[in-house]
Amino acid sequence: MDLDININAFALWIAEILRFDLEETKDSFLYAPRFSSIEDISLTLTKEKLESEVESLKAYDATSETVLSDDKSYEILVREEGHFHRFLPRSRGEDVVLEIGDPDNRITYTLGRPSNQFCLYLIKNAAQYGEPRALSRPGMPSLVMRRVLEEQTCVLELVKKCIAGRLTLKLTSETKKSVSEFDKFSSAFLFNITYNTDTSLVQQRDFDELLRTGRITRSRRSSLDEIDPPRRTYIPDLIHHYQLAVGTENPMLEYISYYHIVEHFFESIFNEALVETVRNKLTHPDFSYKRKKDISSLIKDIAKSIKMRDDSMTFSEQEGLRLTLVRHVDLADLNQKLNDYDDSLVSYYKTSPVAFSSAPVVDLEGDDEDLIFKNLAGRIYKNRNSIVHSKESEKSKYMPFRDDKTLVKDVPLIRFISEQIIFATSSVA
Repeated sequence: MDLDININAFALWIAEILRFDLEETKDSFLYAPRFSSIEDISLTLTKEKLESEVESLKAYDATSETVLSDDKSYEILVREEGHFHRFLPRSRGEDVVLEIGDPDNRITYTLGRPSNQFCLYLIKNAAQYGEPRALSRPGMPSLVMRRVLEEQTCVLELVKKCIAGRLTLKLTSETKKSVSEFDKFSSAFLFNITYNTDTSLVQQRDFDELLRTGRITRSRRSSLDEIDPPRRTYIPDLIHHYQLAVGTENPMLEYISYYHIVEHFFESIFNEALVETVRNKLTHPDFSYKRKKDISSLIKDIAKSIKMRDDSMTFSEQEGLRLTLVRHVDLADLNQKLNDYDDSLVSYYKTSPVAFSSAPVVDLEGDDEDLIFKNLAGRIYKNRNSIVHSKESEKSKYMPFRDDKTLVKDVPLIRFISEQIIFATSSVA
């Protein structure tokens, strides 16, 4: 791959990820932790070592932001979903979690920590987004960091423990293979793991999701010492959906969980709006209960809003969504939150419809608020329908993993909307 980046840039990015101070000497880069309790420990990365690793990276092809390959190897980022992380490498121990050889196809499958080249590749990609620090996991307590530092002899080994996406599957072949062949074998291997261990191990295709925690915590109180006691109480059902959304790494489950928060108020807000419409109609000076056409007009207005299904009345969920957004969403605050998280998103929503759902664009900075809320409701609702409905005949439907990279771009939008709704419906403690 073309890689016009000097080793000093990589050295600086590594320091940002580790949150270490960096000092350069003639032959090495010195990394020192900022914890006062362990300032006596430091790690060294020689320039020769880093130069060698960067040169090795150049020999690979950048198949995608989460895949690195050449004609005899293929390394992909994977994530383990579920409550128990069975395959996640521990702070101590070997880098390899599982290694299986296939003599028939002459392939070796290795599950474990990413290679040095893969780590540098992730760092480079994060830097292209302008935020390598967002790639790091929440910091370790100082005592844990001391133990980890005492066990390390190389900065790159520490990086493997500190970056998001610490698990990869590497296929090494004795014969040349195409990317599509490697992809077929890797998918089959992950299926075998899932089938036999009842542990979902899937390819991490969406690089944006790796940066999510780092982006969120940089504008919030990620340090436990800075967290205050609650000043407000919240609706429990909303909190449960929110915790489920934040706790998952699956974009589909995350999106639907945030949607459930918004959906909580559809019926009550819709009914309030309908009652207000009928009241305004009845009390308008132009209306007369003695005129048949006035009564007929009122009936038609109500019929447009509600429908009968299986002897029960239903209402337009998309209209309920729109009314909920109008009631609880502050567009200026939403734009600010999105820009703080990723300053390209507002422009993205304005210009990019959602391919898998045919959801419309929405100009969140437009002058027409009615149009903004209409399009915002349309985008969210069409995404939701595509996720929930997966009949073969459906033209617009979400395919797990294949469409994750697209869906993950819309997750921050519905997350910040759901947070506004949680706050707007809370009570002072």
